[in-house]
Amino acid sequence: MTAAPEVQQLADPEFPPVFAGHAVAADADPFAVAVEGAASGSYGAGDVVWSEDRRRAAAAFILEPETPLVVAAQMVPVMMVALGDAVGAIGPPNLALTFRWPGTILANGGIVGKVAFRAPDNAAAADIPDQIVVGFELALDTSANSRGEPGLDPNVTALYEEGCGELDRTSIIEAVARHFLSWIDGWTHDGFRAAHQSWFSRAHDQDQQIDVAVEGGNRSGKMVGLDEEGGLLIQAEGQTVLVPLCTALGVGA
Repeated sequence: MTAAPEVQQLADPEFPPVFAGHAVAADADPFAVAVEGAASGSYGAGDVVWSEDRRRAAAAFILEPETPLVVAAQMVPVMMVALGDAVGAIGPPNLALTFRWPGTILANGGIVGKVAFRAPDNAAAADIPDQIVVGFELALDTSANSRGEPGLDPNVTALYEEGCGELDRTSIIEAVARHFLSWIDGWTHDGFRAAHQSWFSRAHDQDQQIDVAVEGGNRSGKMVGLDEEGGLLIQAEGQTVLVPLCTALGVGA
């Protein structure tokens, strides 16, 4: 366990020029604010809503894709890969960030954060949505995940419990923005293949029996991979079953 940094003044995150940051109070949900702002038109492409909360690093990016929703939803695994690269670049070498489909982030086996996604309610999977919102949240302190004292729940952790005492909200948000932009650029020019490979190399449940919550119930089976659109492939009762990414995210119905 590493103690949290001493309380001191934190600078606001500095973003690449294509992004414009908008702070919200520590008790506000930046993802919800971004979703509402995108729907009302007060936020548009490149706006980033970030939380002033010191106990977590949380931000939401508004994007205006030029692809159908079924493809734009790949921003979830793209964001997860960017998170892994960002924290890997500035965090301790013994920190292992892994991913659980569709949007859970784990640190050394404990849940430490998530990636969230929203598209307009009326956008079908084949439609090009007016905008999408991709958000992330990483717990820095155990109080951010409302689970009480460290170690009480072995399935949940925080970055300060995993040796990341030198990190803070601002440094993580800045690093994620840089890496996310780089991955978006690669995805735009070269497609999903690189992000697909990077995501699956850090998949926490490779070849494991898993339960996936989908509309109408759970799907169970052994995780065998992702399809070319980011959907989950599981082996169940001798057959390979696809759970589409949009289905798991609750969009594109």
